[in-house]
Amino acid sequence: MSKIRVVITGAGGGGANNIISTIKEREKYDLIGFDISPYKIARANVDSRFVVPPASSPDYEEKICEIINKEKPDLIIPTNDPEVEKLSEIRDSLKTELFFPDHASVALCLNKWKFHNFAIENGIRVAETYHVKSLEDIEPIFSKFNSELLWCRAIKGAGSKGATKVKDSEQAKWWIKYWNEMRGMQISDFTISEFLPGKDFACQSTWKNGRLILMKAAERLSYIEAASRPSNMSSSPELAKTVYDTNLFDFCIDAIEKLSDGKAHGNYDIDIKMNSKNELCVTEINIGRFFMITNLFNLSGEHSMIDTYLKLAIGDDPNISNPFDFSEKYLIRSLDTLPTVLSPEEITKRLDS
Repeated sequence: MSKIRVVITGAGGGGANNIISTIKEREKYDLIGFDISPYKIARANVDSRFVVPPASSPDYEEKICEIINKEKPDLIIPTNDPEVEKLSEIRDSLKTELFFPDHASVALCLNKWKFHNFAIENGIRVAETYHVKSLEDIEPIFSKFNSELLWCRAIKGAGSKGATKVKDSEQAKWWIKYWNEMRGMQISDFTISEFLPGKDFACQSTWKNGRLILMKAAERLSYIEAASRPSNMSSSPELAKTVYDTNLFDFCIDAIEKLSDGKAHGNYDIDIKMNSKNELCVTEINIGRFFMITNLFNLSGEHSMIDTYLKLAIGDDPNISNPFDFSEKYLIRSLDTLPTVLSPEEITKRLDS
């Protein structure tokens, strides 16, 4: 029986590696790795490797279509936002399966300001947020809040890019000016919003033709290298635990169904924080890809997220009767170590041994 051939983009990175390590445990897959770095792709645990241009390059489409036409993969899985956006845009040129939401949803979610406006218009709770068009906007924005802390972040990007807590307009001006002058971003690439002080959740789900197939969630308890970050926070947890919360699930389902007009298809990863009133708020939707911590969702419950995704993408039935599959697990991570997923019982046993 021939193996199912799967392209993983960004194959030298951490998020892709967490997907690859799970798939490599199954013998029926042949993995094809893409990355922009020859050094990163060289270390990727895949069966064949290709260096490709960045998604922003005018040569990207031609190069990957050339490889796809030659290698004839059954599926391509992007692992970062730039490639999610580009692959969605050129999906009709790809001679392989792209198990993806519609392009309008992809484009909307990848622009945090546009998604914010969509959320407000559609009754999806989000933090009160204002777009910074010029530095002169910052003081008037601060005057709208009665809070000791606000949140300043970039409209596009992952991993809390350009995001930090600020306590006054001068700090916000300095922060945005720094990213403008030193990192080449525009002043208008930023927003300022209320700071959400409550619990921090990641909810990952896979859908097919409007039907929820599998949804799992985790609470971020601490963050990797938090002490060295200006915000003391990140979207990448050092410690996280799976949670079963029907209110959280209902909140995410409502947001996804409104976003997709009831036609959700593919992966939807939602970041959620709780505000000062202990209400759930969407901070962003990482659409069309997997969370960096997807191995927690692959190793908890009866059904693996990546296995479910792969089966759906190639037309198999994953046979899941309860989409809210759950078992209590903890993810422990740090730099230059393999992520570890343990149950509370396993943690207790190790401490007692």
